[in-house]
Amino acid sequence: MVWNPEDQLQGGKYTIQKVLGQGRFGITYLARDNKGDGVVIKTLNEGLLNSLSQLKRQRLESKFQQEAPKLQSCQHHHIAQFIEKFSERGLDCLVMEYIAGVDLASRKHSILKEKEALRYIQQIGEALIEVHRHDWVHRDVKPANIMVRFRDGKSEAVLIDFGLVREFHHDLTVTTPEKEAEKGFAPIEMYQPLAERRAYTDVYSLAATLYNLLTGKVPPHAEDLSRNHVRLEEPKTINPKISDRINKAIMTGMISQSQARPQTMEKWLELLGLKPPLIRLQRVESTIWANWSQVVIAVETALLVWLTLIPLLRNSSPTPNQLPDAQQEIPETNQK
Repeated sequence: MVWNPEDQLQGGKYTIQKVLGQGRFGITYLARDNKGDGVVIKTLNEGLLNSLSQLKRQRLESKFQQEAPKLQSCQHHHIAQFIEKFSERGLDCLVMEYIAGVDLASRKHSILKEKEALRYIQQIGEALIEVHRHDWVHRDVKPANIMVRFRDGKSEAVLIDFGLVREFHHDLTVTTPEKEAEKGFAPIEMYQPLAERRAYTDVYSLAATLYNLLTGKVPPHAEDLSRNHVRLEEPKTINPKISDRINKAIMTGMISQSQARPQTMEKWLELLGLKPPLIRLQRVESTIWANWSQVVIAVETALLVWLTLIPLLRNSSPTPNQLPDAQQEIPETNQK
């Protein structure tokens, strides 16, 4: 069942506008809430559910339900925000923030200037650092899943479509890209049932996205690069305006062997020469402030103790003519 325009969900709280996308696993709708604001509603593909055994259906529905608390806790201004979850006509639904803009796959200019491309890459890189901090991996980073919107007169990138988010310790199901034109953004481990997917999986995809933004070309299929001895053409040979540093960082991020790539998004952003993520700076500032607060508290405590002891010390101190008690031990000197 596919909901039609003007269909109402949750007693009129949401009104379907149109289908934004439909894949093997799910359907994404544009809807409006009862305030007139646009939202995105994601649900599983009922046709797929009906084709599965009861056990597999329950397993898929369970995994979909597990997305809600993950998305809710992953708050970042470059990630489409989770709003709520509900069940409608036997289907679980996730409501997400609607990002008005254009995805990078539909950009007007096929080749972006390096400075502009790096700004978007840094923003999405910071968003993925937050995702990885929760021990998740996105697994579907590509230009089509990066929206560019204007806020306060400036363009900014926002990561959307967390339909493929899974914990690092995932089960042995394989999720592969559905569209042939998008397969160049997925690393080889996405096609290997037993391969582990970690932060380096998203590193490859974001590096491939930068490759596309600066050359206008989709990289070769990862399986061709790994097994068929197809060579990845350096982006600088396609676009000579690309700097040597960026060219090298892209090639390093797209190494076929996952263990040879930068293992974290932070490491790869450093190769690009980008500043540390804002979230890291905020943590450092918080840590410094916490440390200084502890120092101030310790000093205040010591001062109070000293002020309390002063009267006692005065009462017990000998007068100028008073000699130490005979039983008091006099320290020896080292003078010979």
